Amino acid sequence: MQLQQNEAIAYPEWTEYRKKNGLDPLGMQTGSVNIYQRLLPGISNVTLRIRYYGLYAWLARTYAKESGDTNPVSWQRFVRRAEALYALVAQQKGDETGVAGVDWANRTLEPTNGPVIDFAAAAEPGSPDFYLKQAWGAYGAAYASQLYEIGIFAEGKGHTIPVPGEKLGDRAASAFAEGLSDLATPYLAAIRNGKVSRTELERLAAITPSEIPENSNERTCYENILFANAGIERPDDVDRRRSLQLLLAVTKQKGGVPSIFDVRWALYAGYDAQNHPLQLPGDELIAQRWRWWVYQANDLLHVCYEGLLKYSLDVLGEYPAGISLSRLIGECTTRLIAARNDKSANWKAFRECHPAPQNCLLPDDQSGELHLQRELIRKTRPDGVCEPADAMLALKLLAVLHNRVRSSPKDPADELGKLDRNLVHSLVTELRFLEAHENDSIAQFIARLIEERVIRRHLWVGLRKFRYQGDYTFLLETDEGRVRLRAVDGPVYTNPRLGPALTFLKDIHLIDNNGLTSHGKKLAGSV
Repeated sequence: MQLQQNEAIAYPEWTEYRKKNGLDPLGMQTGSVNIYQRLLPGISNVTLRIRYYGLYAWLARTYAKESGDTNPVSWQRFVRRAEALYALVAQQKGDETGVAGVDWANRTLEPTNGPVIDFAAAAEPGSPDFYLKQAWGAYGAAYASQLYEIGIFAEGKGHTIPVPGEKLGDRAASAFAEGLSDLATPYLAAIRNGKVSRTELERLAAITPSEIPENSNERTCYENILFANAGIERPDDVDRRRSLQLLLAVTKQKGGVPSIFDVRWALYAGYDAQNHPLQLPGDELIAQRWRWWVYQANDLLHVCYEGLLKYSLDVLGEYPAGISLSRLIGECTTRLIAARNDKSANWKAFRECHPAPQNCLLPDDQSGELHLQRELIRKTRPDGVCEPADAMLALKLLAVLHNRVRSSPKDPADELGKLDRNLVHSLVTELRFLEAHENDSIAQFIARLIEERVIRRHLWVGLRKFRYQGDYTFLLETDEGRVRLRAVDGPVYTNPRLGPALTFLKDIHLIDNNGLTSHGKKLAGSV
């Protein structure tokens, strides 16, 4: 689950189910998800290319004008055929990412299948020979909710078929149609017929996601929608604009395309790896950066706890027949105490031994959050064994994070305070715990932390998921006074929509391989 920390957490495979790590075993990721949903509304982790927004707007308007059939199955068939055709065009062209159904398209375009491709059966709702298993394709699985949220789609009157939104929908549809130019007629004809020749696929290559013309109304339209300059400027739209402006600022400072990892840590540290302060124009972006700081701090917190859970499960794994919970807590605590390289009497003293550095991104720093989390993730992989010295990294990271939050001008409750503290555990609830027990002896503190905040919380979360969702997610089981290992899992970060957001900025020519483009510099206020 690692490339460069968060680089491995990105895009879905549309054509098959994948087993996922990180089932939120402690119920602590909800706070992080709640924050990034508010910071980047209208974009999700599965909306992979911005041109789909224009495509669906154009499809909805075209369907309304040419058909008007309010039967949902008719609209479903129309959308699925359009998506299957889009996948065939992208696969024929090559070098396109983020297009739904390309694995199916690759198989379908085998030379043995002839010069004309019949895709009607694969696009038919409920067909066993599907191009995508999801009933409503990529539209239903990913894009529909965001099209409504961003304002491109609106609810129809008296039916469930979407219609273009008054301010954004028609504008996006017209911009996409202009980009299609004379390709609209053959594209629609292929959708109606459910067939397309290989020659026509090559002709349609200009409609793929990477082919948005750099100097076009279509590009400008998407930019205006994303940056809330298209006639709608709700609070959510302003938040999205500010977050995207932060991405441009990080790109400018890096002088090249930032990774998800770069963005997360630059916004958290407020510096770059060369110890230059992050340059942000204006108080609004500075305030938005602090909101992303809370997001990252909350993610670091649950990584600490999930690291301790992995350690506890590895200790439990030494006893196939199971042991009592009290013995497990005792074993974990005793081993951690023995692995310490300090003599702190309590959590307060331990925390004071691990101050937060001014810039945790400096390459030679081994005391800050970047180094500690990197080592913790490496030592707590699901396929390895976490030793006591490895688990101490979680405690050290927790101590540094505690110090960081205490000295920060930003109160995490500004972002997390409205969440139900009985159901959602976050920086707010856990800082209260840390402060309340910082004078307990270090052994008592560690034992309480592992028992209350890790083991019992996991059992509580697992019970709720089983009761309300029917999902059995327990990593350890209790039976006749004993706990036994069932499965292991390691710490996993949440995925804050930054990957698709960066791709959108590339799609509309604000970022390229050299950093900010002329369009991007203009939008970022650069000369």
